[in-house]
Amino acid sequence: MNPERPTPEPAKKKRAPGRPKAQFTHDATIQLRLERGQLEQLTEQARVTGYSRSAIIRAALDGVQVIQAAPTAEQREHYRQLVKLATNLNQLVVQARVGQDVQDRARATLDQVQQLLATLNPSAA
Repeated sequence: MNPERPTPEPAKKKRAPGRPKAQFTHDATIQLRLERGQLEQLTEQARVTGYSRSAIIRAALDGVQVIQAAPTAEQREHYRQLVKLATNLNQLVVQARVGQDVQDRARATLDQVQQLLATLNPSAA
């Protein structure tokens, strides 16, 4: 006789506990003394860019100039509008090449582009 053996159940997949380890760990701490003006400058740069003060200091040590963080939702919307206006301008150029008078529409579109650019970069105005 052939005694029936129960078929073994497949082993359960083990789940790793907790969050995965960070690729780069910051395991050393320093105490840094700054002049009041330097601290204000660092704090302002952190506020403008959206990075932490520590991240800005680490980037400076790596030789990277921290300019600006990712665009805000409002800025992304302005960029989308610029893409649409650029497409419109391209279509107007094509129409102008076939002899249509598009000067007024092109001027109006360029005015909208300039307004959006001034909104995105007020220091350039």
